Order: sequence, then C-alpha cells, then structure tokens
Amino acid sequence: MTIPSTSLAVRATPITPDNKSTAITIATWLLMVIFIIMFLLREAIKFVVLRKFAVDDLLILLAVIFAVGFSITTLILASDGLGVLGTLTLRRADAIMKGYYASDFLYILTIGFVKLSLVTFFHSIVIQGTQRRVVQGLGLFISAWTFASLLAVAFQCGLPRPWEMMTLHCYNSGLFWIIYCIIDMTTDVCLIMLSVNLVAYLKVKLSRKVIVVACFAPRILVIGAALARLIYLFPITPHDNPEFNLWVPVICTEVQICITISTACIPYMKPFFEGAEAGAWRADDRRRKCLKVNTLCGYQSVSGQAKAHKQGKELHSMDSTASMSLKYGRTPDVSPRI
Repeated sequence: MTIPSTSLAVRATPITPDNKSTAITIATWLLMVIFIIMFLLREAIKFVVLRKFAVDDLLILLAVIFAVGFSITTLILASDGLGVLGTLTLRRADAIMKGYYASDFLYILTIGFVKLSLVTFFHSIVIQGTQRRVVQGLGLFISAWTFASLLAVAFQCGLPRPWEMMTLHCYNSGLFWIIYCIIDMTTDVCLIMLSVNLVAYLKVKLSRKVIVVACFAPRILVIGAALARLIYLFPITPHDNPEFNLWVPVICTEVQICITISTACIPYMKPFFEGAEAGAWRADDRRRKCLKVNTLCGYQSVSGQAKAHKQGKELHSMDSTASMSLKYGRTPDVSPRI
C-alpha cells in the first residue's frame, strides 16, 4: 500500500453526506493528541515522584505505540477514500482492505497491552495470596485471548490474500467481533471489580475508598465505547458499501482507543490524590501494613517515604538508647538487705 503525500494532512474536502473522510481525519488527529498527552502526563508525574519506571510503563508505552500506528493507518485510509461514497476502483479497494486489515491487528494489540499494564500494576500492590493468583489468572487470560484474536484476524479470509474482507471468501467476522466485544467488556468489568476488592482491605475512611475506586471507575466509558463500536460494525457486509459505511466504526474504534489509554493513566495523576492517607492493610504481610492510598493509585510520594524513613531511624535510635540504659544501668551502692 503506497502512502500518498497528503496521507497525514487534514484535507480541505468538506464533510458531505457522501464524503466523511474529513470527519475521520479530524477525529483521528484530535483523539490521537489527547491520548498521547495523557500518556506523557502519566509518565512525567510518575517519574517526578518515583524517579524510575516499571514493567507497567513499558506495557502502556507499547500500547501507545500501537495506538499511534492505528491512528496513522486510519489517516492513510481516509486519504485513500475510506468514508467516500463513489466509484470503487480496484486500486482503491485493495488499499482500503490492506489498511483496514492492518488496523485490526493494531486495535487488538492496543487494547491487550493497556489491560496488561493495569494487571501488572495490580500485581505489584496486591497482598493476599488469593488476590495475587486472581490477578495472575486474569493476566494470563488476557494474554491468551489477545493472541487468539490476532490469529482469528490474521486468517479471517482465505489465503493467499487474507486481507480481502470485501470479498465473499471470509468467515463471519460479525460473529467474531461479537465474541471479542463480550470478552473485552467482561475483562474491563473484572478490572473495575478488582480495584473495588483491593479497596475492601484498606482501613480507611469511606471517602478515601471512593477516591481509589474513582481511579478505575472511568473504565466504564471504555465498555460503552466498545459496545458502540460493535453496534455500528456488525451490520456492515461486503454487499453494503463497506468502504463508505466503515467510517463510523473507525471513529468509534479511535474513541475507544483514546478512552482506554486515558483511563489507564488516571490512577497516576497524583495531584488528584494529594494528601490522601490510608491505614494498614488487613493482612499478615508487615512489609505493606502501612501502605497509603497514594501507593494504591500508583506510587507513594518521595516526601512520605523520606518522612517514614526518618521516623524509623528515630524509633531505632530510641530503642537502642533504652536497651543500653537497661543493660548498663547502675546498681545500688548499698545492699537493700543491710
């Protein structure tokens, strides 16, 4: 697929009932800028506080890379005539089919890596063994389902041209996307419920628990975006001008990608949780008995860590002084028996 010189530029063609390519271009640029800004804010805030990056940062970075790839592919598709109702030439049809085929891979990879980033974050803060096993199981399921979905998309049409989705030698892709959407929404619900379950073990005020749950509650918007995408995508068939009718599902997909990345970055917005404190976890693990709500939402502040370290040194010094006093205390000069 060749990339025209105007592929990445906002075209001046007005939006008409028969031409929606400009709408695709504008929406793609806007949403791509939003999720990139959210990602950069997430990483900047986390680096300022922790001075380091973790595995979840790598996973969300991969998700953003795939999301940018999806956006660029969408811009190329718009320049090639996606969303334009007109004469469909062989060159135009082939370019649209190849681009849309590639976008399916990028979409699935983006969704999968965002969820794995959240699962990795949960795994780094869970305490109980049961919770840890649940998180591990969810991560394995998401990984396996993402891989299986990639295989399904790769062979959606007959070889040696599996990208020809406008032809009649493909399996029922509508059924696949129904199954994918159901599992996608189910895993998002699991992520939300997992955050609620983690909060249940915090000895804090109800208002603090609400703040923590509010970090992950916006994932509900991702579920709505996925459902909207399916509603518009399912009725489209090779007989129904897919090169034009796909403009709505493409924008819905871009919206879903933007929301899923943005909501995954919300828990790391420290100013929102400034001053929030938590008590002890109800668990036997003394290492994490005094975790703060800041930790659950991404990290603990450097000042809090320094303060805790200083208090620990003072307590240790006091204990040592008391021990020395007991060990080397003076005895009475005169026996009480005399």
